[in-house]
Amino acid sequence: MLIVKPSSQNKLHLWRKGFLLAILLVLFACLSSVFNAASPMTGFALSKDGERSFLTDKPLFETRVVSNGKTRSIHCAAVVEISGGRLLACWYGGSRERGRDVSIYSSIFNPQKGLWNPERVLITGKNTQKNLGRYIKTLGNPVVIKDENSKLWLFYVSISFGGWSGSAINLITSSDEGKTWTPVRRLITSPCFNLSTLVKGPPFLFGNGTVGLPVYHELIGKFGELLCLDREGNVIRKIRLSWGRYSIQPVIIPFTQAKGICFMRYCGTSYPRVLSTRTTDGGATWSHPVKTDVSNPDAAVASILMADSSLLLIHNNSEDRRCDITLSYSANNGNTWRAIYEFERDDIDCGDHSSGFSYPCVIRAQNGDFHLFYSWNNTHIKHVRFNPAWVEQKL
Repeated sequence: MLIVKPSSQNKLHLWRKGFLLAILLVLFACLSSVFNAASPMTGFALSKDGERSFLTDKPLFETRVVSNGKTRSIHCAAVVEISGGRLLACWYGGSRERGRDVSIYSSIFNPQKGLWNPERVLITGKNTQKNLGRYIKTLGNPVVIKDENSKLWLFYVSISFGGWSGSAINLITSSDEGKTWTPVRRLITSPCFNLSTLVKGPPFLFGNGTVGLPVYHELIGKFGELLCLDREGNVIRKIRLSWGRYSIQPVIIPFTQAKGICFMRYCGTSYPRVLSTRTTDGGATWSHPVKTDVSNPDAAVASILMADSSLLLIHNNSEDRRCDITLSYSANNGNTWRAIYEFERDDIDCGDHSSGFSYPCVIRAQNGDFHLFYSWNNTHIKHVRFNPAWVEQKL
């Protein structure tokens, strides 16, 4: 038998590979420990918005358009309430999705006048590139929250190379209700080259004032995670929401300080339904995702809790097309659902994902009104205002 001994050069090559692998493993372990070295979870902070009874209201339902079409493609609105009952909405727009001219835009709604101010550019790819000192190809999905000190946190996606799977998350903040913003910061969200982390679902607050940011990955796998950020915007904990290659764009709704539910977009092909997972320990751990009884054509959803603890879900009520925006209702914490209204329906002109109705987001204002936003054929942002009395009328 001929035995070939490895040469000294091959031994050196193997040693170098082993040494590099060891360094990567140690680095991964260190970064993972940083993400999980935070203080114990304190549970969800419960919103006090809209606590007054809807039984004293008359049904209210209004629709309007937010954007005035300065850009050809408009998508993915996010909204937050600021002083005086005003709303600050933001979205991304450009000549096309993932175009090099895409910027983040914003506008403010005056509820007394019922009007949206002219939209303005909030952040551009060039601004982001200058602040971060790295090449930026395009921008995407913004989400926004107001913290316990009324500071606004706006997170958005940027791509340097490749597509959405190579994204990173950036943060800007404002202490004057969006008049001025801090320079852009890039969040450290992953030990794997800090790539493939995106946002879509709205952030929320924990009881200790830290920010919960639902995120998701699209590189190799497709799964959801929850990031916890301290008051300075540093990621201090990362919690897995799902596994595999079929669940993205988590939306988290707290029921109590300890209990909550998360809805996710289903990316698979078998029996397409909205996914849900639950927590009973304030978001520290989550159950295995299961399919609800709500159809899902590989599209984002939005949800909100009513004052009586019933749930609303805004979604595309189809297995394969985004031809509608439907409102569904659940009186049993999301176990079963009933469609009660269609905000939009167009079966003729609804084709691929570049048309139709998609990417809803919804908030409940201090006065109890709900404000729904969604992409209308990727050319406008639609704003629907309704109140709990109108919802009660549809049940």
